Amino acid sequence: MIYLVTDSTACLSRQDVRELGLLVVPCHYFRDGREAFQEGFVEDWRPEPDADLSRYTTAQAPSPAFLELFQRLKRQGHQALCLTLSSRLSGTYANALKAAEEAGEGFMVVDSRSTAGAMYLLLREAREMIDRGDTLAECFERLKALRRNTRTIFTIQDMDPLRRSGRLGFMRSSVSTLLNLRPLLALQDGSVVSHSLARGRQDQLRQMVLGLSGKPKEVVVQYQGGEDAAEELARRLKEKGIEVVMRPIGVILSIHLGLPLLSMAWIEAEEPARAAL
Repeated sequence: MIYLVTDSTACLSRQDVRELGLLVVPCHYFRDGREAFQEGFVEDWRPEPDADLSRYTTAQAPSPAFLELFQRLKRQGHQALCLTLSSRLSGTYANALKAAEEAGEGFMVVDSRSTAGAMYLLLREAREMIDRGDTLAECFERLKALRRNTRTIFTIQDMDPLRRSGRLGFMRSSVSTLLNLRPLLALQDGSVVSHSLARGRQDQLRQMVLGLSGKPKEVVVQYQGGEDAAEELARRLKEKGIEVVMRPIGVILSIHLGLPLLSMAWIEAEEPARAAL
């Protein structure tokens, strides 16, 4: 049997884990450098009003946790396909890969080059592959091909978390705040890149919808704080005939990006192969 393994930045609920048959290795976070926590199910965490997430730091899912899981599955005669968040955002992929190499044949790890909603969509695709009887190698190659079609656009309100991370210069963030300009960011091949600038919430939502590409039938709208903006984005997408899945974002990504935050993720439709002449 092939088990499907992932890390907690896929922002999963208990229902997701049951329906997709997932095994989840948690990432960790710390408050004031002393209190340690594991990221759990997404419904178990809601930030307090005016929560100061700058007090928190995070840590990748550790290699020993992956290895323990893989070895247990191996003893039971199973295989595992593991999907992690982008290696360009975290060391989790490297940790999972090291564990898979130590576990031996029958354990394969895919770098999703994404996180959150895009990971969730890839996990759903992986579940379909496994259920229809694809081999581990077939699932591995198919996921690597499919990840190229994942897209994520997100926007944040607070520049400080990005400034602390070194991804945004002090002057640029200050000017953007004074002019009521906010960046739209995107994941491109696993890295965070600038997408565009918007002036105010309505322009943010407009540009997010305009940024949709590849004629997807379904889009994951994710949020933490600012539920009104998420609902408005979902409404605009539905008006275009697109199915929308609303999902909250978990604590690890919230710590990194600040609150409120809003994102949308999708898999671009694959172009049909041209008929042979």
